[in-house]
Amino acid sequence: MRSVPDYPAYKTAHPPGTARWLSATALLVLIGGGAGGLLPSAEGNSSLVAAIILLTLLLSGTGWLVRLLYYRVSVHNAAFYYQLVAYEQKRWWAAHRQPFWLKEGLLLGPAGTRSVDWLRVLNREQRPPEEKKEGGGTALRLPQISVMAPTAREKRLAELLVIEWQKQRSENKLTSPLRCYWLGADITWQAFRAQMALAFPDIALPARPEPWQGETSLAEIAGELAGAKPDDTILIAGCQVIAPQSGTERPAGESAALWLAGLNGPVQLTRGETFSPEQGDILLTVFARALEQSELDEPPEACTLFSRPGLEALANNGWDVSQHLQDANWGEIGDMETLIVLSLAAIYAAHHQQPCGWIARDPMNTLATGIVKPDGQRQ
Repeated sequence: MRSVPDYPAYKTAHPPGTARWLSATALLVLIGGGAGGLLPSAEGNSSLVAAIILLTLLLSGTGWLVRLLYYRVSVHNAAFYYQLVAYEQKRWWAAHRQPFWLKEGLLLGPAGTRSVDWLRVLNREQRPPEEKKEGGGTALRLPQISVMAPTAREKRLAELLVIEWQKQRSENKLTSPLRCYWLGADITWQAFRAQMALAFPDIALPARPEPWQGETSLAEIAGELAGAKPDDTILIAGCQVIAPQSGTERPAGESAALWLAGLNGPVQLTRGETFSPEQGDILLTVFARALEQSELDEPPEACTLFSRPGLEALANNGWDVSQHLQDANWGEIGDMETLIVLSLAAIYAAHHQQPCGWIARDPMNTLATGIVKPDGQRQ
């Protein structure tokens, strides 16, 4: 979890002790007056004694005023210092809460290829896909792809991602994205890029996209779009096919996802929060920070995730970590977990017009979490 900038307390000077200063002044006057009265030149000359007393009072008063001025300057500097601290922390929170929008999205998996399919999955109105024997194990596969070799199948899945996006998207004009993020093999990206050139000849995609790094990439996207133009976009996509293996707990799966992020759209999200016990993070504290980041008082009613140990404490604090488990619908998904649960959370939030949480493994941390909100709710 990224920490709020913390600054040391300002060491303010103590106020001058007036009683001590008066006592010291009286003592100095007494000593000065007594010493002056004992001088041979002071015999019969009371003005010398008075001058010594007056000088003592002036020096003591000047010292007290200097000490008071030092204290007042210290208090003023402390107030200014804490104003700067509050300003820096406010700036940090503004960047940490910086939202961006998902303009368009697409999710492909064994249980469906359209938003209506995934709504049925989320509402538990659809049975999980059937496992099929493949190689030395079992697998969950999209029926639209017939080839069996994992590499060829992955390339075909990347092409299908573009084909389905072209088929399902609106007629809004596309512009070349500011940046592209990709999760998957380079050869699969080249197949995706070639299919994009056929489907959208006006769109130029880079030969080497940015690698998807979970929460780190979400933070980069939020920062990039914060200073972007209204029509600027960032493309996020991924595609993986897992080869079946014997003796595994879950069947091999396959999935593909695509988002077009920008400054407007049906749903919005932030970078999320990360949890790493090795760095001293506390699970409930991280999830409380996720609510604070999204400016919510209570956990959302729904949360998309894959099963993992250690989340029992969340259920006791209002988080739904059992109703939308996705294991049976996907099988083993490799590194696609974040893209899948975020896509499902976006579909849920757009349809139900309610926030939806997500929890996933993170490449740089133990897990990441966040909340997707329908557009119109400040995040």
